[in-house]
Amino acid sequence: MKDKNDKSRQHININEYWSKIRTQPLIWDTITTTGWSTLGRGVGFLVPFFIAAWFGVTAETDAFFFVYGLLLFISGVFAPVIENVIVPYIAEARAKGEDVGKFVGRILGVGSIGILALTAGVILVTKPVLSVLTRFDSQELDLVYHLLIETAPLIILLVWTSVLAGTLNAYQKFLFPAISPAFRAIFNIGLIFIFKDILGVHAIALGYVIGEIFRIAILVGVIKRLKAFNLNLSFHLDNKLKEFLKTASYQTIGMVAVGLNPIVDKTMASWLGSGSVSILHYADMLYMVPLSFLCGGLFPVILSHWSKDYYQEGEHLFKKVRDASKAAFGVSLTILIILILFSKPLVSLAFVRGKFYPKYSHILQLTFICYLLGLIPYVAGSMFTRAHLCLKNTRFLMKLAFLNCFINAILNYILMQFAGVAGIALSTSVTVIIVAILLFVSSLEKEKRGMVYGKI
Repeated sequence: MKDKNDKSRQHININEYWSKIRTQPLIWDTITTTGWSTLGRGVGFLVPFFIAAWFGVTAETDAFFFVYGLLLFISGVFAPVIENVIVPYIAEARAKGEDVGKFVGRILGVGSIGILALTAGVILVTKPVLSVLTRFDSQELDLVYHLLIETAPLIILLVWTSVLAGTLNAYQKFLFPAISPAFRAIFNIGLIFIFKDILGVHAIALGYVIGEIFRIAILVGVIKRLKAFNLNLSFHLDNKLKEFLKTASYQTIGMVAVGLNPIVDKTMASWLGSGSVSILHYADMLYMVPLSFLCGGLFPVILSHWSKDYYQEGEHLFKKVRDASKAAFGVSLTILIILILFSKPLVSLAFVRGKFYPKYSHILQLTFICYLLGLIPYVAGSMFTRAHLCLKNTRFLMKLAFLNCFINAILNYILMQFAGVAGIALSTSVTVIIVAILLFVSSLEKEKRGMVYGKI
C-alpha cells in the first residue's frame, strides 16, 4: 500500500514538474525545438558518414569537401546573418502592425539579384585563384571547378531557406525549420546511393542541390498553410529594407571574416598531404553533432523570445544572457567530458567501415578532441552574440569577427607545425575561447558603465 502511495506521489510530482515547465514558454520551446532540431540535424549528419563509407578518403573527396566548404563559406556569409537579423525586424514589424509578408518578399527578391551576381563572379575567379593558393594538381583542380559549377545553386538555395526559417522562428513556429534538414538529408542520401556508381563523386553534388530544393518547398508550403502572412515576392527597395540591409551588412562583413576560417583551415590542411582535408572535414562534422544538439534548438528560441520581449515589452536583456550562459556552461561541460572519454569508440562507430581505413582513426580522434575543446566557450559566447543581434549591434560583432579570423590564421600556422591537421582544429578552439572572453569582458564593461542590455 505504501509503495502504491509513493508511486502515486512520484507520478503527481512529475506531472506538476512538466506542467510548470510548460508554463515557461522559453524553456518549453527550447526543449521541444532541441528535440526536433536534434532529429532534423541528426539525420543530416548521417550524410558525411555515408560518404565516408561509400567513397573513403581520396583526392576526389578532398575536391568535393573543399568545394562544399567554399560554398558553405559563401552562403554562410549571408544565410545565418539573414536568418538571425530578420528576427528582431519581424518582431518590431509585428509590434507596429506592419506587413511582414511584403518585407520578407522584398528580402527574397532584392537579395536574390545580388546573390546571383556574386555566384557568377565566384565561378569565374575560383580556378585561377585556387591554382595559386592550393596544391591540388591540374586534374584535381579541374574536378574542383566542375564540382563548383554543379553545386553553385546551393548558394542561393541556402539563403532562401534561411530567410524562410528565420521568418518562421520569429513567429515562434520552431518545429518546421528544425525538422526540415531531415527531409533534405533523406533526399540527399537516397540520390547519392542511386547515382554513386554512375556519377561517382558528382552524385554527392546532385544530392545536396536537390535536397535543398525539396526543403525550400516544404517551408513555403508551411507558411501558406499557417496563413500567418501573405508571401509576396518583390524587387522594390524601400526605406525599411535599406535599414535592414545596412544592419545586416555589418554582420555580413563579419561573417565573411568568420566564414573564411573553414576555407583557411582547409587550404592550410591541403599543405599537409592527401587526405588531410577530408580528415579535418570528418572531424568537424563529428564535432558539429553535439554542437548542433546544444545550439540547434536553443539559439533560434532565445533570439526569438528575447527580441519579442525587448520590442514588445521593453525588457532588459543582460540578466537573461547571464542566466542562460550559466545554465549552458553546466550542460556543455557534462557533454564535453562524456565525449572526450568516449571519443575513440565514437570515431570507430561513425567512420571506420567500408573504404575508410583504420589507420586514419587515431588522427581523426585527436582532431575531434581538439575541436571539442571549443565547445563550452562557443555555446556560452554565442549567448552574448544573440543579445547583440537583438539590439542590432552588428558593428561590434563585425569587429570581433575580423579579430577572430586573424587569430585563427596565425594559430593555424603555428600549431600545425607541431600537431599537423589536429593543430588546425586546436587553433579553432583556442580562437573561440579568446572571442568568448572578449564578449564576456565587453558585457561587463557595459554593465559597469550602466549600459544594461536592452536599455543602452
